[in-house]
Amino acid sequence: MLRFLTYSITRGLTLTSLAVITACAGPLNYAPAPEIALERPSLDLAREVNRKIEDHLALEGDFHPNDLVRLSFPYFPLLQSDQRVQLSGMISPPLLPPIQTKGLTATQLQSRLTALYRAKLKQPAVAISVLEYNRPPPAPEIFVLGEVAKPGAFPYRDGINVFEGLARSGGGTRDADLSRVVMLAPDGDRMLARMVDLRAVLKGDSATLGYLSPFSILIVPPTTIARDADRSRQIRAIIGFNGVNLGSAVTLISP
Repeated sequence: MLRFLTYSITRGLTLTSLAVITACAGPLNYAPAPEIALERPSLDLAREVNRKIEDHLALEGDFHPNDLVRLSFPYFPLLQSDQRVQLSGMISPPLLPPIQTKGLTATQLQSRLTALYRAKLKQPAVAISVLEYNRPPPAPEIFVLGEVAKPGAFPYRDGINVFEGLARSGGGTRDADLSRVVMLAPDGDRMLARMVDLRAVLKGDSATLGYLSPFSILIVPPTTIARDADRSRQIRAIIGFNGVNLGSAVTLISP
């Protein structure tokens, strides 16, 4: 059974310089595409990670002021409407009073409009699309920090797991503790943190192999951090060692 411990940490993210010793990564060797920029741990990398994570967390829902939204009606094409989202977040669908889009995904807005149109149309199907973003969403990435050969940001793809994320960074250094890799993943307006034992994965235990969501952060700690039976305390120690501070509540998950 999972146990949750929630606490808040200060906005901003910094990384202290880490002594990275590049070593043979064995089966974790991976040749990333040449266009992927790779850097050593640095304040510049930390600021970039922080900016992208905060931009992602700030974009709640799919709609934002001045986005151009199209409402299409497959059975009533004359009702098609293109309109800008107002500063208040409102749009004015045909035949309906203004409706709030703030915080909604396109699927949620479509479901809400379909329900409202049942009283107006015999076939209330409606499709929602964003034709123009006033503030384009950031391209999804993952970030790998700590005791890895090539820390940095990497393009996200569906189905990527923790092991592949580590492989993209060249694998752990000889100082890496792969049994206590911390994964931070956005969950609404907070970050969800859990510990993954990649050494168990290498031995065939796929149950601990988690999948990454866009803007996940993997932190590989050094073996010098003292072991502790309390995994929540270990996660806090690893995040603190790497100087990671995110401007949202962080939920720690431990078995």
